[in-house]
Amino acid sequence: MSNSFFDNELLNNTTIPLSPMAKEFNEYITDFSQRSILFMDTMRKRGNEMLDMTTDDHATVLNFDYEKIMDGSSFDQPINYWLARMLPPNGITTDNHKRPYVIQDPRAGQGPGIGGFKKDSEIGDALKNGHPVYFIGFNSRPCENQTYEDIIRGQVKFYEKIAELHQDSPKMCAIGNCAAGYLTMFSAMQRPEIFGPIVIAGSPLSYWNGERGKNPMRYAGGLVGGSWVNSLIGDLGGGKFDGTYLILNFDLLNLSNFLWTKQYDLFANIDKDSDRYLQFEKWWGDFIQFNTPEIKWLVDKLFIGNELTTGNLMTKDGIRLDPRNITSPLITFISDGDNISPPAQSAGWIADLYKDAEEIKARGKTIIYCLNRKVGHLAIFTATKVGKRENEVFVENMDSMDVLAPGLYELIIDTPEGEEEQGKIRSHYEPRTIEDIKALGWNSEDDDRAFATVAKASNAFSFMYDTLVHPMFRMFAKDQYAETMKKMRPLRLSYTLFAETINPWMKIFANLAPKVQDKRTTINNNNPFLQLQNQYSEYINQNLQKFTELRDQVQEQVFFNFWTNPLVQKFWGTDSEKPRFTPSTTQLDLDKITSEYNDEIQKHVQVNTELSALFRLFGLAQYKKSFQEFRIRALIEAAQMIAPELKLQDVHEVIKHQAMIIRHDPKLALSELKKYLNTQNHKDDLVKNFNLVVSIFIGNYGAEFRPETKAQLAKFSEELGIELTIL
Repeated sequence: MSNSFFDNELLNNTTIPLSPMAKEFNEYITDFSQRSILFMDTMRKRGNEMLDMTTDDHATVLNFDYEKIMDGSSFDQPINYWLARMLPPNGITTDNHKRPYVIQDPRAGQGPGIGGFKKDSEIGDALKNGHPVYFIGFNSRPCENQTYEDIIRGQVKFYEKIAELHQDSPKMCAIGNCAAGYLTMFSAMQRPEIFGPIVIAGSPLSYWNGERGKNPMRYAGGLVGGSWVNSLIGDLGGGKFDGTYLILNFDLLNLSNFLWTKQYDLFANIDKDSDRYLQFEKWWGDFIQFNTPEIKWLVDKLFIGNELTTGNLMTKDGIRLDPRNITSPLITFISDGDNISPPAQSAGWIADLYKDAEEIKARGKTIIYCLNRKVGHLAIFTATKVGKRENEVFVENMDSMDVLAPGLYELIIDTPEGEEEQGKIRSHYEPRTIEDIKALGWNSEDDDRAFATVAKASNAFSFMYDTLVHPMFRMFAKDQYAETMKKMRPLRLSYTLFAETINPWMKIFANLAPKVQDKRTTINNNNPFLQLQNQYSEYINQNLQKFTELRDQVQEQVFFNFWTNPLVQKFWGTDSEKPRFTPSTTQLDLDKITSEYNDEIQKHVQVNTELSALFRLFGLAQYKKSFQEFRIRALIEAAQMIAPELKLQDVHEVIKHQAMIIRHDPKLALSELKKYLNTQNHKDDLVKNFNLVVSIFIGNYGAEFRPETKAQLAKFSEELGIELTIL
């Protein structure tokens, strides 16, 4: 059999030896031809899958079995969302007494399932750790006349149902990805008492914030004159806004990847990357739709209006959506490589809402951020490395997050990349300040004034469009016209033109691909023609990147040149008023809040149980040091052995209160512990419980005390008159 895909007898039987260059060229042409056929076959499968997904209103890319337990379409005001219980894979058992996890996917252009389309995912990690897991998904088409406020009101019922099913468990952990982050928070704002820790991953909440020279997507609204464009797009779609526009916005941020690299990488690695590519594209090409009023609400209220962090966002029926209503620990997962929700937007809300870290403490809030230095927006939800690292840490750390004293922290992962499989991932909490948040990206007043001017102009242009132009589109509000327009969208065509039912010529590759696989030959990476191909690809990539950088610079310059123009601002009346409202308390309010916080501390100053004595001792030894997560877990494990009658939530409260007291007045905390030990003979109990914790440290976590902690414990041992065996 010939080594070439083309059965060339002349080359096989000739007695004239081929030169090395000719042989390498023949091998390259063979490999190139085979790759091309396999590439086109992959594109055929991609097109077919896109049609299958978009014709099924209930399609998901979940890699886990599930059963629906609530359907929003049956609500008095129907919504296209549903709640499902995830079924654990074979060999995994979940415990209904453990904390339930609720994962919500972003309805941001694609269908649901990205939070669980891999084994190592948010869903997979929670199931692996034995937690009951629920998923909030959605259908690709909205219910008739559905508004975004209908969704905000309706989704609370899903969380209420989960709370009802797990009344004897620790409060649920809710995870919201991207656009689902603020939707999850909207539910917690309405029913804060039923939520445990909330994780918002890659979710922009402070929409104006950013840094000049980076992440130009925040300028999009200003470059087109506001949200009237969304109304126009919806009118052209017969009252439906197509999710392809949102996906295209994302794709256009990185032209080199969109137009070249994504496809070239598939072509260059077709033998190993085809399945991975199809798995992702099955979700990426599952385009969904919004009712036009839905997308308008989001753009007007959040992205252009930036009302979420004002504390004044209201629904029409009077529900105040204020993030400060949330009482649970809030964890935000951010990344420097995220160009959709950069750290300035996904963490900047903290500085919008709170004047300083002391206010966060006084209000009894626990806020944590975890910063990844390089992964892109989609990798936050899709990357296997993130699934094995950050997602795993979030699942393992929920109990420790629930017991941290109020304040602002950064969760730092100590385990080096690549060593995650060697054991439990180690992490710790570092106290942070509002200045640390602002260092991630913060607007100047001039920048804020530019965005405020855009918001005011957008409202005016939208009013004019709705009054003068929108009525003219009534003739297009027909299902047949809307469906035709949807199919003709460029991004949809980039998939469907490769599908067999649309393009019968693609069947050729379905027949050729198996034959190519049978005769597949690969070439050495040193082949000069392959190297020339890669160099040409890199040349294209670099030029597209340069063009993208130039485009971004021009867009930013146009945005600020126009919207910071004094005449433009004077015309819209934003030249003298405060450009941006962010919540801030008066000194009187802060004094009142601080007084209430101190009153709460005073209730728990006295030591009156074995657990409070144990936690106070360890808390004093760790005072002003970083909080290693596994040490908190060890304390919780010991507590459940010492006082098995207590619920986990009760243990959390004891640890949390002890931390608050120690931070408030460590001398008083030590004095009260001494009183407890001297009043009655509790010293033996404390030593016994201390030794239990030490054994858990060593036996379960292979850990020892740090030298400075040993020194502190030795000091307290002498002062309290107890003998601690410090290993």
